[in-house]
Amino acid sequence: MVSEDVRRFAEDPGAWGDVEARSGLTRILTDRYCLILGPVPTFTSVSHLRLDPDTLTETLAEVRAQVAEHGHREAIWWIGPSATPWDLADQLQAHGLVPDSRAGSEPHATSMVLTEGPPPAPAGVVARRVASLEEFVTAGRIADASFGAPEENARAYEAIGEASFGREQEGHGPRTYLAFLDGEPAGVGRGWFASDCPAVLMVGGGVLPQARGRGVYRALVRARWDDAVAAGTPALTAQAGAMSRPVLEHLGFQAVAEQEVLLDTATC
Repeated sequence: MVSEDVRRFAEDPGAWGDVEARSGLTRILTDRYCLILGPVPTFTSVSHLRLDPDTLTETLAEVRAQVAEHGHREAIWWIGPSATPWDLADQLQAHGLVPDSRAGSEPHATSMVLTEGPPPAPAGVVARRVASLEEFVTAGRIADASFGAPEENARAYEAIGEASFGREQEGHGPRTYLAFLDGEPAGVGRGWFASDCPAVLMVGGGVLPQARGRGVYRALVRARWDDAVAAGTPALTAQAGAMSRPVLEHLGFQAVAEQEVLLDTATC
């Protein structure tokens, strides 16, 4: 059974827990929205939306100003079932936001939760946390290839690779996992672990096209589940797209919220 805290976390993970400067993230959290600014300018996320329709124009301008002030762009707005007003997605589109249909992105996501152990990794597949900077860089390149990341974004993340790996090893950034198929790197997954959050947020899971259908993704989920249990937080959450949702359902994940994902073109 999914607790209410885990369900709420799955829908709006950015609004939970403490966010330290050492994490590489900046969070602006108000009673109306949560703005997360990541370590590269295109990591810009707006969620936990509780807006007044009478001041929507002003709030949108406020968020845009914050994004610009921090040198960020390409703000993504996540509109889940708890967002207000009830027709917020329509109202935001009337203000110029559009469904995020760019390459590597999806205009809809499903918040999913796992509270029971998934199947083990199949024979020939090993998934574990990265052990070196070289493995960390390899994981990033697999993620880029899996998602078809724009070259500019790939270069930006690679440029901060050493600092990001340092945060990962010190426990200030997401844990990064690498999966090996017959001894060769084939998939990547990340997970945000925090003692003040009710679940572990899975992010950035991807498998090389030639390795799909062989249990690589399953192994990455299992590795994060085992670490979540060891950390005393036996629950995983994810924002699933059209490709990952059926895989996660097969592993035992439950859908707890549907999200509309909008891009604010005024910040591009």
